Amino acid sequence: MQKKYKINEIAGFFKISRQTLIYYDDIGLFKPKFVDSETSYRYYGEDQFSNLRFILILKEAGFSLKEIREYTKSRSPEESLEYLEEKKRLLDLKIKKMIESKFTIGKKISEIKNIMKKDDIEPQIIYLEPMKAIGIHIEKPCNYLKYDKTFSDLLNIKEEINIQEDEYFVRVSKEDIILGKTMEVKILGFVAPTHCNHKNSLEIEGGWFASIMHKDTWDTIEESYEKLLGYIEDNGYEVVGDSIEFFNEVIVHLGKGEGSTTQIVFPVKYHER
Repeated sequence: MQKKYKINEIAGFFKISRQTLIYYDDIGLFKPKFVDSETSYRYYGEDQFSNLRFILILKEAGFSLKEIREYTKSRSPEESLEYLEEKKRLLDLKIKKMIESKFTIGKKISEIKNIMKKDDIEPQIIYLEPMKAIGIHIEKPCNYLKYDKTFSDLLNIKEEINIQEDEYFVRVSKEDIILGKTMEVKILGFVAPTHCNHKNSLEIEGGWFASIMHKDTWDTIEESYEKLLGYIEDNGYEVVGDSIEFFNEVIVHLGKGEGSTTQIVFPVKYHER
């Protein structure tokens, strides 16, 4: 004779509450094998274990009790197969989104750790090789609406030509920087592979640059510009072109505002005194 299990035994074995089993019984999702007419005690059989285990698996995967109950009411193998295949498809989509979310969170963690490191923020002179890029001009005055629209257009271009790189840049004119208009973006674009050709293709000229890493919120970037311009003047260099800010698409919240690691560079030449 098959062993009968009390509701508390089943609850303990499956690590669920007694109230959960009572609720499953009330809604017709998982009913006991036998109910004592005198004591109203619920008893379950071993042959019900696999069914309850599968119900809990579906519930843990995020399916509602209503959806699970639909499966238990399947009237044929074909109906059961159709239901499970659809749930697997939905679960695959959910897993894909979770993997993408995990990847995004991982990038944000790395970015915050990078911002917290302050051992590479001092100005310096560096040499940059020429770079192929794709950029879009923004008409003055630049505002957040124009910037966001342009960035959206860039993302469409990246998708169109299947570019995976995520290094972006903005170009700000030397004149606007001197006037303190660091947000007056002239060109917004992204660095592209050398073989890439597009109507918006352009080249970032190589050469010697004064560089500084800005690791703070965007609204403080003017301070980094002032520090870099002071370094250029103090060390006998002269700015000979527009500034370029290199950044990635990872935006993080820093408590006092949003920001990202941004490398600011100015093309320079040594000024004989």
